[in-house]
Amino acid sequence: MIKTFMAFICALLFFITVGSATGAEMAKEGKGNYRSGKTNTPIMIAMGKERVQMNFNEIGVVVSAPENSPLHNASFIDIGTLHAIKGKWEGTGFAEWTRPNGDKVYATIELEGVFGGPAKSVLKFVGGTGTCTGIEGTLEIEGIPGIKPAKKGVFHGISVGTFNWKIP
Repeated sequence: MIKTFMAFICALLFFITVGSATGAEMAKEGKGNYRSGKTNTPIMIAMGKERVQMNFNEIGVVVSAPENSPLHNASFIDIGTLHAIKGKWEGTGFAEWTRPNGDKVYATIELEGVFGGPAKSVLKFVGGTGTCTGIEGTLEIEGIPGIKPAKKGVFHGISVGTFNWKIP
């Protein structure tokens, strides 16, 4: 009887410890580092030799964000457009992250860069659903150039940066 009781107490302590370590509650505000992987099949129209218009529709996953953040283990989709003149481009778009519990985070995107070179994006959180309703903050990311595509016409990328958030 004592052995059974001790086994029950040990199992209970184990589940309490593991449960609290793996189920961190989302913080209402904070900041942290961000890293994601993504893929995109762009649609491009060349306008002569010096101009390009490109529409993008990326999907990806967040591979690193603070465990207590709204972007931890989220997947995302973003759409937008950019216009390039002599290889230098600027653009805008919109992003949606889906958290593991199904809640959403929304952001607008402003981006700039050089084809084949550095790229910088500033995303502004503009709302969400569920526990992310009313989220505000920013995500500043840079793309890592030099990733070779696995398939012709498909772009693969990694984004790294920092973000902050506040949920009322």
